[in-house]
Amino acid sequence: MREKKTDPELPILLPFQPGPASNGEYVPPDPTRAHLRMAAVALERAEVIAGKRRIDRRRFLMGMGGLAVTLGAVNLVACQSNDGEPPGGTFEVPDDGDPEAVCELLEGDEFIFDIQTHHVTPDGPWRETNSGVDSLLNVVHPGCGEDDKIECASRYFYLKDIFLESDTTVAVLSDTPAPSDDTDPLTFDEMRRTREIIDTLSSGGAGRLLLHSIVVPNSGLLSQQLDLMQARAEAMDVAAWKVYTPYGGTTGRGWFLDDEQFGIPLIEKARELGVTTICAHKGLPLAGFDPAFASPRDIGVVAKAYPDVNFVVYHSGWDPFNAAAEGPYDPDNAELGVNALIKSLQDNGIPPNSNVYAELGSTWRGVMSDPTQAAHVLGKLLRYVGEERVLWGTDCVWYGAPQPQIVAFRAFQIEPALRDQYGYPELTPELKAKVFGLNAAQLYGVDAEAKRCALPRDEVERLREVYREMEMDTHEVRWAPRGPISRRGMLRWLWANGGRWSPWR
Repeated sequence: MREKKTDPELPILLPFQPGPASNGEYVPPDPTRAHLRMAAVALERAEVIAGKRRIDRRRFLMGMGGLAVTLGAVNLVACQSNDGEPPGGTFEVPDDGDPEAVCELLEGDEFIFDIQTHHVTPDGPWRETNSGVDSLLNVVHPGCGEDDKIECASRYFYLKDIFLESDTTVAVLSDTPAPSDDTDPLTFDEMRRTREIIDTLSSGGAGRLLLHSIVVPNSGLLSQQLDLMQARAEAMDVAAWKVYTPYGGTTGRGWFLDDEQFGIPLIEKARELGVTTICAHKGLPLAGFDPAFASPRDIGVVAKAYPDVNFVVYHSGWDPFNAAAEGPYDPDNAELGVNALIKSLQDNGIPPNSNVYAELGSTWRGVMSDPTQAAHVLGKLLRYVGEERVLWGTDCVWYGAPQPQIVAFRAFQIEPALRDQYGYPELTPELKAKVFGLNAAQLYGVDAEAKRCALPRDEVERLREVYREMEMDTHEVRWAPRGPISRRGMLRWLWANGGRWSPWR
């Protein structure tokens, strides 16, 4: 249900809120004074520019000009807040919101392959059997205009956010861990249904969606999980396996990829089946997870033991609660975050561009308002994991449409002084194109050029063009997340629900 013109006036929102953001699965740190100042500066600049152009400020903020203004405010405040030193990174954006300059700098035609996307099935049995996730999604997505807020994370809004509201070309649809289908917000059969719909729209042969299969070896009998892997691989439905090592399952305890009880049998089964890409959630300790098993310390161990298996580290080990760890790599202080991943690789002799990949879902969104931290995170991953092993992911639709993340990465540069000091590469258009999609295309065996050739005949592309030509209703919020992304907002919800929340049962 859309907002009515007679409804109370919505607040004027930025395309993205500077500072920490939650996908709803964890309570984020508080924004700093610098983050609050960034938001204030962006709104002030938007009012001035919109006034000069004689357009509504809310409408201006819905477009690329709004993104440019917000990124420009991040630049300005980061420079002012860095003890007189220039920040380690910057966004190349026009200062005056000039439409032609904005388009030239912020639009692009890259092959964008988002390897971490999500949605749910609003009418599934999990609404009764897994009320924790139901409550979670009411927190994450209360603002899309639907009476049932879970619809905001449905297949419809997934297609809209990922393929109409953003420049994403191809995506991998992933799931969240659950002990059984009746507690799963998105079963594998529903994932296949989503792919069928997109394949129908991609009638020109573009084929825009691949599927993960979740494996939960610590839920029920391990043999049943391995049999499920067998069945799905034989049906040729699986692009990669997805595991959540911090998830307690039915044992109440997480696990590591290198343990003999769960991890090794899973890896051996993947090798047997010939689907040899395993994507593991590392870092980002979610509510109800065992944070000890979110450590990426096992990645280097299994990468060394199984050089014929590709290990994709989701979130790159990044931990939003230990941002101080994301400076330059220090092997003597590398127990947390991206540094812990790098240490695991180095301790096990895994060189760059080997069989370990680093994924940016939630990580880039979490650091992009802190240009120095962002420069170190990207720089470290590109240097130590490899320029051909860093993969684009957004963790959307949990954050709304991914377009602000895409535009921010397009515009970002690591400052030359930081590159020289720490050996980070320059973020050239060619390197960004690798991260945006070419690296993932190689991993997943996708012919990026063939996809490009198919796009002009693709119904999704036609719908995207029509959608972007439509006049936006100023009562809509185009790219902003649909729920509390702040610590205060999450805690307010927890208080209203008795202070108890463990969505991952």
